[in-house]
Amino acid sequence: MNTVVRTRFFAPFRHAGFRSTWCASTLSLMAYWMTEVASAWQMRIMTDADPLLVASVFTVLQLPILLLVIPAGVITDLLDRRQVMIWTHAWLGLSLGVLACLILYGQMTPLLLLLCLPLISIGQAIRMPGLSTLIPDLVSRPEIPAAVSLNSIAQNASRVIGPALAGALIGLTGVAAVLGVNAFIMMLVVLIFLRLRYSQVNADEVLSWRRFVSAVHEGVRFAVSTQWTRNILIRLGTFFACSAAVPALMAVRFDDAETYGLMYGFFGAGSMLGMIAIGWLGHHRLDSRLSLGLLICALCIVLLGLNGSTAASAVLLLAVGASWVFCSNSIMVAAQTQLAATMRGRGLSFVYAVGTAGLACGGLVWGLVARATSPATALVAAGLSLLAILALTHRLRIASLAESGPARYADS
Repeated sequence: MNTVVRTRFFAPFRHAGFRSTWCASTLSLMAYWMTEVASAWQMRIMTDADPLLVASVFTVLQLPILLLVIPAGVITDLLDRRQVMIWTHAWLGLSLGVLACLILYGQMTPLLLLLCLPLISIGQAIRMPGLSTLIPDLVSRPEIPAAVSLNSIAQNASRVIGPALAGALIGLTGVAAVLGVNAFIMMLVVLIFLRLRYSQVNADEVLSWRRFVSAVHEGVRFAVSTQWTRNILIRLGTFFACSAAVPALMAVRFDDAETYGLMYGFFGAGSMLGMIAIGWLGHHRLDSRLSLGLLICALCIVLLGLNGSTAASAVLLLAVGASWVFCSNSIMVAAQTQLAATMRGRGLSFVYAVGTAGLACGGLVWGLVARATSPATALVAAGLSLLAILALTHRLRIASLAESGPARYADS
């Protein structure tokens, strides 16, 4: 990477607000990945590694996000995003503390775990569009692609550190300790947002029921009437529905908590490598980058199902993680560079909702396939399905306007 490209890539760090938000995002997501790993392992312990019930943890964590992320996007457009983030992370810290106590005192059951996990998802549903809509407000417009990529690096760094740390803590002290650490991290994030200097242009708007419904309707109309948004939603949803097999079945693919956490860490490390490659390649040719990422991901998922070696699985998970971030980053850059500030929260919330629907439904479907056959067979089927979907959708462009500015409708 030459000096000019490197300087442009790291330019958003010149802004103190972006630096603080970047740190908060990293810590918050690290706690979320740790929670996902710990919850899936707790279900494995309680159910003797039932593939469907373990995959249900992944689905239950996603479904409330599907239901709430669009209203959450409206809230982040109408209210002060900093205040929303403060209360959201306080809620997450309290919920994780309750979950840790139930496990610590031996009161947790499979049904109770599935009933408690939506408490985490509620906070995550609000947190996702809130943090994503903050970032473009903290940097200049030419710096938005770099800021999105740096935020993706934070997300994927947390996916490396979080699962590996969770696996080590589970082996040493148990699941309750992981959740207790996560509760502390969320309260630390609250302190970061309390110190953040941020002023939202529309923060003084009154959030009435009529204004809320009108804003939701406007967001729906925008999502269904704009070609590039429809293409983004189709390609993202189908990709996540197939690739969900990897995180949903990982807890039953490996035999001990340390290996499970380590393999999840390789998955995250691959995402980090993908982001580094994106930094070298820049943010052009998003459609080609998306198709390439989908192809690599599909082939590696098939090989992951056919392979029984831990070492080979680690290499394949690196490749899956890298291709996963190629796909998701291409879509997020296309969306954020084409959405106007007044529509950003709602536009991104639709992206998150469709992606979450794909993850939730895909996780459950591949859990059912794994129970009826085996986790390996389910992974092969998921990879082949992704190849078929790529053949059907590769002509749907996501970035026809991304390099020429926001869509005219988005600015209206």
